[in-house]
Parts: sequence; structure tokens; C-alpha cells
Amino acid sequence: MKFFIERYAKHRTEENPLWLVVLSDIMTNLMLFFLILYVFNIQPETEAKAMFMNGFDKEKAREIKEKKAEEVIKKFTEEDIAKKLAEELYKAGLKDMAEVQITDKQIKINIAAPVLFASGNARLSRSSSKILQPVAQVLSRLSNDIIVEGHTDSVPIKSGDYSTNWELSAARANAVVNLLADKYSVPQGRMIAAAYGEHRPVTSNDTAAGRARNRRIEIIVSRK
Repeated sequence: MKFFIERYAKHRTEENPLWLVVLSDIMTNLMLFFLILYVFNIQPETEAKAMFMNGFDKEKAREIKEKKAEEVIKKFTEEDIAKKLAEELYKAGLKDMAEVQITDKQIKINIAAPVLFASGNARLSRSSSKILQPVAQVLSRLSNDIIVEGHTDSVPIKSGDYSTNWELSAARANAVVNLLADKYSVPQGRMIAAAYGEHRPVTSNDTAAGRARNRRIEIIVSRK
């Protein structure tokens, strides 16, 4: 009996054989494999894939965080610049003739057409260069795309160089784009001139005050 106990007790205290170590590794790997499959099954496909890739690509995850941080900083910079522009326009005495609107998608600079152009004309006035200077300085500091829109009231054109309000609004938008590019070096590749004529009023054209508001140039800075 003593011999039997000693024999099997000695066998139990020996180190695990090599095959048992290998088997343990295989079981561990299988467990991890099924765990990953489980995560993919309970999460939406795109979300699970993103989690999986980020877990194995730390460099990519760091780049994503840095990009998000840059976007936040850029948005704060845009808002700060837009607020300063509104202050400059106010100081220039254009409180009732120009305004700056900021949303998540864009910065809109609305300038009444009579400030820049004579009635029925697309030639910029002498004072327009001074008025557009603070606007140009803002546009030069940003790398965003810019749309310059021309708008008119609904009164038909009866004389002058243009036969329709659309043609007049197009000529005015082009005149502003050319001034910003030629005098203030705003890159033309970032600017688009758009014409809407009387088709996008901001208020009713039934009154003189309403028509005055609809005659405008809108400079829209895209926020991506």
C-alpha cells in the first residue's frame, strides 16, 4: 500500500508535460477567437469593425483623436474671427446694412446691395473696397470654401445693361469675387459666384423696406 501511494503521489507532483502546455495555449487562443466573434455579433457591423481596427492600430486611433481636436480648434477659431468681423462692421457704421450669422455649417456675411452698387448697376462703388476690406481679411485667414451670392428684389428691370434680375445678380456676384481676388488676394480657386435674382427673398417684396432687404450680397463661408 505504501508503495502504491508513493508511486502515484510522485506522478502528480511532476511538472506538466509539453503537450498539456500546448493544449492550454490552443484553448486560450480559441477562447479569444470566440470572444471576438461574440463582440462582432452584439455590436453593429461598422462599430464593431471600428473597435476591432482601433484596438490593433493605435497609430490610427491617435490620428483620429488629433483630427477631432483640430476640428474643435478650427471651429472655435472660425467663430472668434466671425465675431470680430461683426464688431468691425459695426464700428464702420454698417450695423443696419451688414450682418454676420454663424451656424454649425456656415458663416454668412449679408451686405445690403445699395452699400456696394448703384441701383440697377453691377459696378462697385468707391466705398465698397473699404467696406469689403475687413471681410477680405477674414476670408484670407480661413482656408474654407466661399460662395458669393447675388440677390435682387422682384421689380422687373426696364432699362440699363441687364435685361433680367438674374443677370444683374450674376454680374454683382462676379464683381465682388473679382475684387476679393484682385485687390485682397483671396484665392479664386476657393470662391464660387452664384446668382439667384429675385428667387430667394429673405422677406416679402410687397414693401419698399422688404425689397431693400432682398437686394443684397451674401458671402457664405462653408464650415466643414
